[in-house]
Amino acid sequence: MHHQIDVTVPSSAAEDLEKVLADHDGVLAMTRQPEGSVKPPGDVFTLHVLNRSIDDVLAEVEHAREHGPIAVATLRTESVIATGVQDAIEDDADESPWEEFERTLRHHGRMSVNYLVLMALGGVIAVAGLLSPPVPQALALAASAIIAPAFEPVAKLGVAILRGSLYRVRRSLVSVVTGYLILAAAGGVTFLVLRALGLAKPGVLAGSEGVHMIADPTAADWLVGAGGAVAGLVIITSFREAVLAGALIALALVPAAGLVGVGVVAGDTGLLLDGLQRAGADMALVVVLGGIVVFVKDRWIHRGRRPLA
Repeated sequence: MHHQIDVTVPSSAAEDLEKVLADHDGVLAMTRQPEGSVKPPGDVFTLHVLNRSIDDVLAEVEHAREHGPIAVATLRTESVIATGVQDAIEDDADESPWEEFERTLRHHGRMSVNYLVLMALGGVIAVAGLLSPPVPQALALAASAIIAPAFEPVAKLGVAILRGSLYRVRRSLVSVVTGYLILAAAGGVTFLVLRALGLAKPGVLAGSEGVHMIADPTAADWLVGAGGAVAGLVIITSFREAVLAGALIALALVPAAGLVGVGVVAGDTGLLLDGLQRAGADMALVVVLGGIVVFVKDRWIHRGRRPLA
């Protein structure tokens, strides 16, 4: 996975930018269209760039802001063939720039109808799973973790704290609080419906392995959750979103929040507190351990470059 970057800069900055990028080993190909942009006005560059060089390139592009407004779009490129540099292409890094993994977290964790619907469905499936026999329970809990976008807004909060952006922290908190309230409410309603149908019989929750995992996690359960928290941010920052499901299943965010709703409607303070404690602990794992992953990558890989915004 490599990158194409489409850049529009003021014409007064284009000459210097062209000279710098033409000499950069990480820029595999470059096209310039003088006065090619109407909005914002200026010259347009199309760049094919190695991932390991994208921070250097974007840092140079940012200097053009001194001359006026710029526009930058990044596109992932499946393959690039360039004479004389194929070894460098084959050995390219697999790291996502700040701009892209932040966009991923913003997209999946932003407040929207789709986000809230998926959170509610995750709560429904999780609570139905907690009331099911062991095999369908495992399938339901895995499905609920994948369906509900419960990981991304929490991870977004960790990144926002790391960046020191109060605006992003506030937006993240709104997404987390609203989304998890909807998830818990949907879980509570599901429990009431199943109890009315005679499917939530007394003692079912007490004997549920899923509830036991949430209420009395072992050291192994915590290790699984911690591994999921770290893996989630490693996956998102390295173009591996296709395997994110594993990290989501490792965490108990969705069933724990669903159990909160069950505790509320059932009037069971014990279940309510167990769900709150486990959900809060898993959120802390994502914020702290995920934040460490992003911090380390920021310092060692991105070398402290602030994202364009």
